[in-house]
Amino acid sequence: MGKKNILLKSAVCVGIFSVASFSQINISVDANAGIKKISPYIYGRNIDNNYISDTSLVSTDKEDTFIAQMLDAGIHMMRSNNGNNATRYNWRKKLTVHPDWYNNVYPHDWDITAKKVLDKMPGVDAMYAFQLTGYAAKTNEYNFADWDWYVEHGSNAKQTLNLAGGGEPSADGQTAIKEGDGLLYSEPWPADSTVGIVPHWRDELKYDMSRFQYWSMDNEMDIWKGTHSDLNLNITGDFLVERYIDVAKKARAAWGDIKLTGPVVANEWQWCHIAATAEDNHRPSIDGKQYCWLEFFIKKVAEAEKASGVRLLDVFDIHWYPSEKDYENRINWHRVLYDTTYYYEGGNGVRCASGTCDWSNEIEGYKAYRSYIFVRINQWLEKYFGKDHGITLAITETDLNDTDPMVTALTYASFLGTMQDNGVEIFTPWYWGDGMYETVHLFSRYGHPNRVESVSSNDSLVSGYSSISNAGDSLTVIFVNRAENAAQNVELSLKNFEVNPGEVTTLTLSELVGETFVSHTQNALKKGTAEVLNNKVSLALPAKSITAVLFKTETPTEKLNPFVKGMEYHVATQGRNILVRGILKQTHYTLSNVLGQVVANGIADNTLNISVPNAGKYILSIDKKSYILNVK
Repeated sequence: MGKKNILLKSAVCVGIFSVASFSQINISVDANAGIKKISPYIYGRNIDNNYISDTSLVSTDKEDTFIAQMLDAGIHMMRSNNGNNATRYNWRKKLTVHPDWYNNVYPHDWDITAKKVLDKMPGVDAMYAFQLTGYAAKTNEYNFADWDWYVEHGSNAKQTLNLAGGGEPSADGQTAIKEGDGLLYSEPWPADSTVGIVPHWRDELKYDMSRFQYWSMDNEMDIWKGTHSDLNLNITGDFLVERYIDVAKKARAAWGDIKLTGPVVANEWQWCHIAATAEDNHRPSIDGKQYCWLEFFIKKVAEAEKASGVRLLDVFDIHWYPSEKDYENRINWHRVLYDTTYYYEGGNGVRCASGTCDWSNEIEGYKAYRSYIFVRINQWLEKYFGKDHGITLAITETDLNDTDPMVTALTYASFLGTMQDNGVEIFTPWYWGDGMYETVHLFSRYGHPNRVESVSSNDSLVSGYSSISNAGDSLTVIFVNRAENAAQNVELSLKNFEVNPGEVTTLTLSELVGETFVSHTQNALKKGTAEVLNNKVSLALPAKSITAVLFKTETPTEKLNPFVKGMEYHVATQGRNILVRGILKQTHYTLSNVLGQVVANGIADNTLNISVPNAGKYILSIDKKSYILNVK
């Protein structure tokens, strides 16, 4: 398709949300096509220390209520490292530097939040972080007297000034007359120190490390020159990659089954630039050739991995904080990830994806650029790591909130659907707003483990996101109607999933106001019915709505079974424990010794941790796939 036609398609997509109802939209779902496992970790969020304390193990009613709400909503991943505050966390002294609050040092204890995950949050795994700057917090003796200053100056005071360590603010609180000395409250923190938290948790505290397999390789190192300027680091692409590789190798040596996520870039501009201010922007170069920062990172890490034979990257993780305020842009944000035809007005950094920047408009008068950032990343990963590299994708910080909870819900639903369609591994928005619990609850609690293909005749207006159970007997189709003011007529056709004529259940979110989600049984879902005839369903979807249709069949397809049984599970031993990751929901397992005696059996969900009575050889069977294990 030529550029003129592509623009016409995008322009139509931008303009459709406030017009009258279109003619019928046809959506087809094939239960045998496009089957792929949906990662439970796309149903995630960042920790909120306003509710979950990291300084006390004692529960409060507020904390227990928050955790219960999160569990009922179907959250499966909590990024628990606190973003910028993770960069200089000292797990030995339980301290960290707060770069967004004068660089003051305060107590934090990840041992506590990890313990709460283990004891209070079944089904939730957590992500923590390693420190890569080479420094960690040492003492709070040099803190800036923040409270009196803040009370006197209020919101006019700039809280990111380097005032800890003897700094002096200007009278208006906007600049530092004297910069604080970061080395007064920081101590050297080499790679061995940062990865030391793994044996501390595993061997000393005896934590179940299968719940903490994902580790973020610090946070937004491309903007350290701004966020951690008190360390006076020489922030270049080579420096950042060297620090990454050093820690990654030590982490892999400490725990072979760890999942390393990086480079955790800050935002859209930093996808291609290492920058703190407009004056500091630069793209790293090799032999005089400039590279987009993401491509540079992938190229360098791939070269180091091939040279060392050590796996250095498991999940490619980015942050993104889109800033558009209007409905049409917000409702299309999800298209920035994979849609190669979509022109995004906020696409600035990605204009430099080739190493040189294209500041022209693709078509005169249309100030936008095609981003498709996850497509680009996948292309770079395959180029430098080769095919079947196994590196997945993640967004661990973003802000999708709108003043209208229904807009937030629609935007979030579009991200979840896009991510399950494309096999994204982790999604943990930084800001959590009204409408998000309702949305994740619908996807997580009423959806199924396996994505199947849905095709819409007008996907930019109404999308269908479909999932099927392991047994192949249950199918959920979730419709997202992005039309702002008009209901949309939809006809759904099912293939390879026979449904008896009659009524099926529908669940709809629309017209949300405030925070409506309390629990699995107390929420804003509106229950209804739809009529099935000849394996088709006709629906009138309300404007700005999310609707799930729940199907059952008495004749499940057999073609799903090879997919389920052929999955490669991640199996490991740790002491006398056998650990398995990547299990689909409701999966049968049996563990036997070499005499054929059954040691354990049952049904697993996502993870499996079996403690065996004695060292020796065991046979683990999962869905008729067997593993021979030597437990030492």
